[in-house]
Amino acid sequence: MINVGMQMNRSNYEQFTVNLETKPGLLVINSYLNQINPDLKDVQSEIREVVGKQKSLIDAMLKENEELSNLLNESEVQNMFSSIKHCHGQLVELKKKLMFLHKKTMTLEKRANVLRVAKQREALQREHQKESMLVREQELISKQT
Repeated sequence: MINVGMQMNRSNYEQFTVNLETKPGLLVINSYLNQINPDLKDVQSEIREVVGKQKSLIDAMLKENEELSNLLNESEVQNMFSSIKHCHGQLVELKKKLMFLHKKTMTLEKRANVLRVAKQREALQREHQKESMLVREQELISKQT
């Protein structure tokens, strides 16, 4: 006799033995399912919870998408975006002009520096020439006397 852990009266026992005789694997399957059933219920409730959260997130995303599409359709927003685009284009052009002016300024500064150095050399050469002329004049004057 198999002990299933329940109290049986005579009629239950007869039904139980009849069920065992007709379906011998049913007892094993039932006991296995009874052991797994609490775990399955926990998993099932967790899955329901996750699906519920997922549905609420999807609803929130759809609502935000709808709000954004409504905002984008408004003429003020469209005008603002076109204004932003225009200003961005102007900024890009201004940046290009500033870069060009910077390059031109750098080349002009280099050129001015070269000219300044050349003038300093010329002035130094003139000074040397004047000194050498003065020295010659003094030599000539000293030779004449």
